[in-house]
Amino acid sequence: MRALLLVLVTSAALAAPRPARDTADVGSAGSYSVGIFNPLRVALNDRLELEAHPLVFFVAPHLDVRFAVIKPAVEPGAPPSGLRLTYELGLAMPTWAMRLLKGYFFPSWAMSANDVGYMLIPRFALVLSGDVVTNDVYTFRLDAAVRWPLGPNSAAALDSPIAPIDLLLAAPLTGFCGRLGGAYDHAFGDVLRLRGEVNLFITGSQGKLMVSGLSAGVVGATSPLIFTAHVGLDIAVFKQSRITVGVLYANFDQGGSRIVSGSDGFSHRERVRSNNILPTLDFIWAGF
Repeated sequence: MRALLLVLVTSAALAAPRPARDTADVGSAGSYSVGIFNPLRVALNDRLELEAHPLVFFVAPHLDVRFAVIKPAVEPGAPPSGLRLTYELGLAMPTWAMRLLKGYFFPSWAMSANDVGYMLIPRFALVLSGDVVTNDVYTFRLDAAVRWPLGPNSAAALDSPIAPIDLLLAAPLTGFCGRLGGAYDHAFGDVLRLRGEVNLFITGSQGKLMVSGLSAGVVGATSPLIFTAHVGLDIAVFKQSRITVGVLYANFDQGGSRIVSGSDGFSHRERVRSNNILPTLDFIWAGF
């Protein structure tokens, strides 16, 4: 096993660094990449890419189109450079996937009389990337997704203990999910890449804090702001693939509170936000 890892790393060290991930870069015509959890991306030409997640496509049909508005020309085989700007447009229909999960994630919809309604989720994003030094890339992202109901819908916030699940279902359940984020990707030679990313999300209404089955009213409104930070390490294996490992941190409002004693001797309840620390792992294959 050690010998195999040594061969893989040694062979990868002879290749160029893997390109930075999740940037404004659109691949050259015919190129593609796909991961276990990362989406499949296929470049139809030098400025247009299609993107979808194979694992969920047939239960939650969706498609994203990425169009490079600004894409400076580079020499064949050279990494992207200069300022790049890409528009992303997407459309998803998550109803079937949500119906499959309604007895678990959506217990109030377990009965067919209160089914998950049909809906479309249009999405728009603006992605800007540039270089600081060769093979180092910074990226800023602004995107938004909204819910377009196609019939009766009693959707409500999920309030799960895992922030990524809340974010995944924010647009279908709350009607909106917006993001402002930034990332920096640094290459350590030809084998390793370190990526840091921070995001601020805002969702639709998360509802009111419930205490003993009763709403706490305006004072108990759950914050729609979610903050995430991710640090990931890409390890090049073979000629065109990589393993990614990392840690995701999320800070969000689950309606938690604590009792605080004041200087006057009286105690009061104070709202507190919750935190997630989760591992991330994927294998990504790219072709040219």
